[in-house]
Amino acid sequence: MTHRLRAASPFAIILWIAVVTSGCGYRFVGYAPSHEGDEPRRIAVVTLENDSYEPGIELMVSQALRQEILGRGGLDLVSPGEAPDYTLRGRVLPVQTRSRSFTGDVLAREYEVTLRFEVRVAGGAGGALEDAQYEARELYLASADVAVLRKNRQEALRYLSGLLARRVHDALDRELLRVHEASP
Repeated sequence: MTHRLRAASPFAIILWIAVVTSGCGYRFVGYAPSHEGDEPRRIAVVTLENDSYEPGIELMVSQALRQEILGRGGLDLVSPGEAPDYTLRGRVLPVQTRSRSFTGDVLAREYEVTLRFEVRVAGGAGGALEDAQYEARELYLASADVAVLRKNRQEALRYLSGLLARRVHDALDRELLRVHEASP
């Protein structure tokens, strides 16, 4: 038994593509064209200062910022010694942890961790991002096992670092690179 494929009309194909792509939420992003030919796009991320009591958090946040810049494009990540157009500096503010929900025996079931940091970007003819502060919170599960509790907290902080790095890059896109959404 053979099956015949019916040729779909071009209108039906175009309609199907429009329906499938219109609801996905993705938009094309374009960088504003440079007026002078080569717009500054080289950025160095200096490891943030740690003003909290959380050991290594400055490395985690700095790494998340670097990974976001590398992953998105629009900016070229360079080391501070390579004469960047922009330099991102900042500091991690004290990390706060508090219990959020409890068991019937008044033991903590969930904790909430708050990560805050501030960054500033200087350099370039296009301007700067001045002392912008970013903050986010995340819940994580409590555990009687200290190693598991510590791991859950670290994963929550890693998630928050990535989330806030995306927000920083969004601000860089708006303020430095003049990114705009292309019309669908």
